[in-house]
Amino acid sequence: MKNIKLAGLAIAAALASVGAQAAPALLVDRGLPTINLNNAAGADRSNVSWTEPTGPNGEHWVDGDSFTNTSAQTWRLSSIRVWAVEPNITSASLWGGIAGSTVALLPGAGTISNTSYVGGADYQGYSGKFYKIQQIDFAVDITLAAGETFQFFLDGAGGDYPSPFSHASNAGLSGSPQDGADGKLLWGTINGGSFTVGGEWTSLGNGWDKASDINVQAFGNAVPEPASFALSGVALLALGVVRRRRSR
Repeated sequence: MKNIKLAGLAIAAALASVGAQAAPALLVDRGLPTINLNNAAGADRSNVSWTEPTGPNGEHWVDGDSFTNTSAQTWRLSSIRVWAVEPNITSASLWGGIAGSTVALLPGAGTISNTSYVGGADYQGYSGKFYKIQQIDFAVDITLAAGETFQFFLDGAGGDYPSPFSHASNAGLSGSPQDGADGKLLWGTINGGSFTVGGEWTSLGNGWDKASDINVQAFGNAVPEPASFALSGVALLALGVVRRRRSR
């Protein structure tokens, strides 16, 4: 009986270790800014938004950004969240891929919901007009190894331009965690079902007086280390030994 209890405790400890990975965690936190918002902030304004016009030959251009797995473990992403300054988006889609590989349309449409800044403020354009902020959540299943960078590009329909205005902010003035912010943005071209990454650009001197990064949050889990699985195996083996001792 004592051996059975010990084996049971070992199994419980092993499952608790592995099970602790089950609830999605916030792995990348580059969320909306919390201070220096809108025109009232003057020269310290932190919030901005970006979209692309139609290309010179009718190409469909979109803006994007990236984030990197800076941990020592592999990540399994379960959702990616971005924001758009577009009160009329009727659908949203996300293109993505590991840097250096093919960028493709991710399965499924984004779930769109209205949101606002901390305190309830909406986004203010430079004309003074206020716009609702839409939070867009994409369910994904992406494995991102340690050190790998994931590139993403928001697309959608129903806005004022061919692609949505992606919410961005200046990292130093945002007042919120800005994981992986480097002041660089991406742009790409969508042609039918294929995507071509155009390259990097910075908003500093290209439409704004500051650098900015697209706001994004990524949720998921770190893949358990082999030691965790080994612990489970040892516990189950221990139970097997006990059961064999009691068998006839």
